[in-house]
Amino acid sequence: MFGSVRIREFVRGRDDGRSRLDRVAGLIGLHSVRSGGIDIGSASGTIRLHENDAFLLSHDAPLLASPRDELRLLSILIPAEALTGYAAPAPGEVRTVASTSALLDPAVAFAESAATTDSEPVSGFGNYYFERLLQEMVLGVAVEGTRAPRVGLSADVYRDAVSTIVAQRSDPQLAPRGIAEQLSISLRQLQRAFRARGTTPERAIRRARVEHALDLLTDRAYDGLSVAMIGEYSGFSGGSSLARAMGQEGMSSPSEVRRAARG
Repeated sequence: MFGSVRIREFVRGRDDGRSRLDRVAGLIGLHSVRSGGIDIGSASGTIRLHENDAFLLSHDAPLLASPRDELRLLSILIPAEALTGYAAPAPGEVRTVASTSALLDPAVAFAESAATTDSEPVSGFGNYYFERLLQEMVLGVAVEGTRAPRVGLSADVYRDAVSTIVAQRSDPQLAPRGIAEQLSISLRQLQRAFRARGTTPERAIRRARVEHALDLLTDRAYDGLSVAMIGEYSGFSGGSSLARAMGQEGMSSPSEVRRAARG
């Protein structure tokens, strides 16, 4: 486990009869068939998956699955909210991943490598970034690999935009125009949704980055990071821009926040 992310492996003949597709509320899994095969019952009939096939699954509903041959199934399980606004699979839905996905193999290879990492030398900071990388890899596969349509002009554009901001707040290139493109709406529509809430997309991005920086500044596991590094990891250009953003949000300086947390 890396924070909220779990990596599991099921090997037929070694593990119990279940295929690790049991019901676990609030989780979505990216599952890769490394060898053998598996049959999964769905509303549209039985889905037969073979070696190197992959699929996304919401674990909010029970599922009937039967391992075939010498099945080895690698699974990356992340919180369902990480896919908010990205047409996440419905409870019990099995969504196959296109074999043309350029992100699938790197995601699976990274998960396999991470799963065999000795946990002793992994710091809290390292654990945090393992969790972030794995979540973003699954998100990338979900968006790029399934080619599922987004949840159309959502009834709540603001909610979907905020979810996108929170998921990508560490990206220094994140900007309103890019968010609008991801949501398949115009920049004006995005700005209008935020204006109705008395704010702007720019301020929402700044606020999300500041909140992320506060988490790092107040967590003793990250005491080894300088203020400048925390600023960069939170999507700012450095410590000065982080301090300026915190001031705009009516907060104390990064150094003062850190001292107060240690005190």
